[in-house]
Amino acid sequence: MPIRLVAIDLDGTLLDHEHRISPANRAAIDACRQAGAHVVIATGRMFASVERYTRELGFDDWQITANGAVLAHPRTGELQVRRRMAPHELRTVITVLAQHAAPYLVFSPSRIATEHGNPLANSLSHYGEPPSLLRSREELMALPDAVKVLTFAPAGAADATLGDALRATVDVIRTGADFLEFLPHGVGKGAALADLMQRYDIPGDQVLAIGDNENDLSMFAVAGMSVAMANAAAHIRASARAVTASVAHDGVALALRRYVLGEA
Repeated sequence: MPIRLVAIDLDGTLLDHEHRISPANRAAIDACRQAGAHVVIATGRMFASVERYTRELGFDDWQITANGAVLAHPRTGELQVRRRMAPHELRTVITVLAQHAAPYLVFSPSRIATEHGNPLANSLSHYGEPPSLLRSREELMALPDAVKVLTFAPAGAADATLGDALRATVDVIRTGADFLEFLPHGVGKGAALADLMQRYDIPGDQVLAIGDNENDLSMFAVAGMSVAMANAAAHIRASARAVTASVAHDGVALALRRYVLGEA
């Protein structure tokens, strides 16, 4: 069956190391859309830092942001929150991170907030994320619209330590070499992609997901065709049905031309 819906991760997948969309990737996406496929970005970023790419690509479909917690419409700017963090989830995550002296950011659909004195408050600015609002810990725990929390922690011991402490309360997902994120159970790119499949009445065997990190695995689970980037870790590559070239070698374009456009 032809692929009618394509979900593409952003960092490490669609964007090069200077946060650009290559001409080859752009041309392949344009060709897929001209062939009738819906193409969406699926990212952990907020829409504020994704909008320029959706505008560049001329997208008019709902986009998956905040690791699936928020759907964003590029034409209207509307944000649909799929699920917020419950008060006890947010309080528990912040309490555990504070106990481990782990700096963190709290994401709402359109803003980021962190504690006063966090030296990493604006460390995501090179991704295009907005400046962090500074709040007290109690104020952060009481935020009514939080959708996820991110902490800065290299892969390794923190995954086990924080994971063991928090997995009963929230999903713990590594989204980058230095990023560990916490979301309500069942909120992920895969669940958001399943929502779009239902909206567009597209079955799984007509869906392609392309990614490079652990937060893409839930998409791999619901898409009939999954493709990992060559630059992904070994266990990510092993979880996909196919592996394409690296981000530096236009792996997205190669995957789209093979699995959507049917080119050799």
